Amino acid sequence: MSALPFNNKPIYFRGNFQLAPISTVVKQHIEVVFFLLIALFFITNAFIESNEKERVLTNPKKNDFFYIDYRAIDPSSDARFRYVPMKVLDIDGDIFTFKVGNIAHTTQVSPGQHAKFDKALLLRNYYRVDNLVLNRVQVNELVSNGAIYDARRPRNIYINGWMVLHTNELVPE
Repeated sequence: MSALPFNNKPIYFRGNFQLAPISTVVKQHIEVVFFLLIALFFITNAFIESNEKERVLTNPKKNDFFYIDYRAIDPSSDARFRYVPMKVLDIDGDIFTFKVGNIAHTTQVSPGQHAKFDKALLLRNYYRVDNLVLNRVQVNELVSNGAIYDARRPRNIYINGWMVLHTNELVPE
């Protein structure tokens, strides 16, 4: 028994730790708790998307989508409609064959915005007629100077919940 008239042990050693004080503080500041949870959600989502972009750019495969500022490839193209998707058709060694999207945006938009309403499958003119052929050095240069600003690999036939491939375009792994 202690010679002191009070118990100087911390509360977590006493064995009667109560959650009521913590829950009252949380209830009093519920707005801050919700704000922190929402901020955590957006930060985690941005981190996951960044990792997915890096994963696709380091190891590209057939049917991957690159989102690019097309004026870096063709400076004579229309400056108002410069951000287009490019689908990887084939990778033969260091040679990439792309199908360039025909519907462009004036600003950099998310991959979900490019594929919104399943336009890639519903419109016959979604892709340009001619293919674009680049080598790995050119692609790496476009990535390093920021012209390729995003990249996604479809999960099954979807990117961010929007259909971008027909089922007959799937590549078995």
